[in-house]
Amino acid sequence: MLMKKMSTFLVLLLVLTSNAAFSADSDQKLFVNLSSDDLNRAAMAIGFSTKVLQEKKIPVTIFLNVEGVRIADKSIPEHKHASGKSLKEMLAGFIKGGGRVLVCPMCMKNIGGLSKDDLIDGVEVGGPDVTWPALFAAGTTVLSY
Repeated sequence: MLMKKMSTFLVLLLVLTSNAAFSADSDQKLFVNLSSDDLNRAAMAIGFSTKVLQEKKIPVTIFLNVEGVRIADKSIPEHKHASGKSLKEMLAGFIKGGGRVLVCPMCMKNIGGLSKDDLIDGVEVGGPDVTWPALFAAGTTVLSY
């Protein structure tokens, strides 16, 4: 009986401390590195980022690089994900909800000569002065897709 009470107490303590670690008052940040335009992989990254932003109230930055920059190209048609939304629609919703999307300028050139005018609204062109502060800020967790 004592063992059962003790394990219940430990589980409760674990839940309470884990919620405190990800509260809105914490200095946690999430930086999601998305280097693919694969429909399922990108949808997972954007969907996860949106949930963290909305439910955990943690600031999230998605960094599009390598093939991932194509997601922000407004001229490329795309398929709908099983969620019923395209990647661009998901990304626009993430931005509207307060998320930040940065795109690698070198990758923009390498993937087809994209310019700022080719990007969907709300996407920022990165660079050391923009990307590095988001990546290296204290309390930042990096997740890569």
